Order: sequence, then structure tokens, then C-alpha cells
Amino acid sequence: MLQQRYVDRSFAKMIAYKRILTGTLGILASVLVTVIAFMQTRPFSLMFALAVFIFAGGGAWALRDGLRLLRELAR
Repeated sequence: MLQQRYVDRSFAKMIAYKRILTGTLGILASVLVTVIAFMQTRPFSLMFALAVFIFAGGGAWALRDGLRLLRELAR
């Protein structure tokens, strides 16, 4: 029979806050890259679009996961 594994609540809360911070910084980085891209005199490049996609997608995922973990810990 498999034993259940338990995780310390304070460690899980620390991970949740880290994910919230990481997600927020990822979304802010995508906004910053977008602003920099529009300030360039050259045409919009694929690299800027890829950077925005990666930062926004990863940031949204981390933010959602951190908030979900905090809600789960509150129960």
C-alpha cells in the first residue's frame, strides 16, 4: 500500500508566493517588451512577438497556479 506524502504548509505557502511573484513579473515583462517593440523605428519583429507570447503565457500560468495553491491552503 502506498503511503501519502505530506508537505509542510509554510513551504507550500512560500512556493505559492514565489509563483505569484514570478507570474506578475512575467506579465510585466511582456508589457515592457510590447512597449519597447512599439518604440522601435523598425517594423515589429517575430522575436518581439515570441518574447511577449512566452512571458505572458508563462506569467499567466504561474500566477494562476500560485493563486490556486493559496486557495487550496486556505481550506
